[in-house]
Amino acid sequence: MPCVFSQRSSCKTAGMRNQFLRVMMNVMNTADGQSEASADGWVQIGAATSLAARGRMHSCIQGRYVSILSIKGHLTCIDSICFHAGGPLGLGDIEEVDGKTCLNCPWHNYKIDAFSGEKYYQAMSWVDGKMVPGNWKSNGFRHRIHQVEERSDGMIYVKLDSTPGDVPSDSYAYDVTCGQRVLGSPSTAAGQAAAAAGADGKRNIRLL
Repeated sequence: MPCVFSQRSSCKTAGMRNQFLRVMMNVMNTADGQSEASADGWVQIGAATSLAARGRMHSCIQGRYVSILSIKGHLTCIDSICFHAGGPLGLGDIEEVDGKTCLNCPWHNYKIDAFSGEKYYQAMSWVDGKMVPGNWKSNGFRHRIHQVEERSDGMIYVKLDSTPGDVPSDSYAYDVTCGQRVLGSPSTAAGQAAAAAGADGKRNIRLL
C-alpha cells in the first residue's frame, strides 16, 4: 500500500485515520524504495554513504514518518513531524542548546533534543526591573526516539520504538500531509524554506 493520502487531509490529529494506517500499512516506504521489516522489526532504510553525504535521511516506516541524522559521528532517529503543530521538524537546523544537540522546528522554533526527544525552552528572569533571558529548562520528553544502526553491509537500519504509553509526537507521527512535507523537501536550506509555512499558511518570521 503506497504511503499516500488525500491532499485535502489536514495536519489536525485524526485518531481513527492514524489507527487505520498503523493496521493497514504492511509495506514500508523507505528513503531508497520499498522494503519489508524483518521478523525482529528492523527495516533497511538506505545506504550509509547517502546518509554521510546528506547528513540526514527521511523515511516512512509502517506509516510513521521518521528522520535519521548523523551528528558528529553519532546516529539518531526521531519522529519527523513536530508534536506541537505538525511542522517539519526533520528539516530543522541542528543547534546546540545548553550543551544539548537539538533540532529547531522551522515553523515555531521549538527545540527538540535529537538524542533524547526532550523539548527545551529558555526561561525569563527579572533583573534590575527588566525581563532578560534566563536558564534553559526542559518541558520533558516530547518526541519518540527510535533505534538506528549502521551494519557491516553498509546499510542503515531502523527499528521503531514500541515503548508503551502515549508520547506527544504520536499525535502527528502518521499524518500523511505533514509527513509529505518532510519527504517531499530536500534536506537543504531551499528544502527547509519550501516547508517553512506555518500551520496558518503564513511563513514563520524567525526572531533572532
